[in-house]
Amino acid sequence: MRNNGGGSVSNSNLLTKYLVSAPFKIADSLYAINKGSRYEQYIGTHFWNKLFIFFLTKKKKDGNYHFGYFERKDFKPRQNNHYNGQVYILTGGNSFSATSLFAGVLRKQDNVTIVGEETGGGAYGNSAWLIPDVTLPETHIRFRLPLFRLVIDKTIPKNGKGVQPEVFSLPTVEAVRRNSDFKLDKAMELIKKDKANRVSGQQ
Repeated sequence: MRNNGGGSVSNSNLLTKYLVSAPFKIADSLYAINKGSRYEQYIGTHFWNKLFIFFLTKKKKDGNYHFGYFERKDFKPRQNNHYNGQVYILTGGNSFSATSLFAGVLRKQDNVTIVGEETGGGAYGNSAWLIPDVTLPETHIRFRLPLFRLVIDKTIPKNGKGVQPEVFSLPTVEAVRRNSDFKLDKAMELIKKDKANRVSGQQ
């Protein structure tokens, strides 16, 4: 997951179900501040995004439009083809969005070890979900504009940090000079150590 910029929450969710050991939630809150925008002529797919917010969200006391399904829904592990062995997840600064959701849920499990660097996506939350392209009228510069605020886990400090690896594997001058895959090297080291411990425990 170290170079996975995120993307489909459905795909992230499905993969999580095959590895997670207990029911999990995607978000503590997921909301948009407004239904529309006065700059909608510059926002791609604005019509469909507006329909989504209008029909599938509900305005709550905080004045925001909440997508309650993901705030309430507990997703259960898959029974068929579920993997219960040791899992090593490689993360880095390019691990964003749905990748952070995936890593954040699985980090709590005893059979999962996150190796590498802090994720680029926030552990507490991020701006996400519907992310249309915006084209500026004069320069025609394009950028992506997230329409929802996603609070993944409100118990995590709101400090802007990503999901922290349990085993840090950071670049060094020597690793860069040798063009070595230092995250994978560390993961393989842990796998071999775990295998050796299992073998010695059986003897």
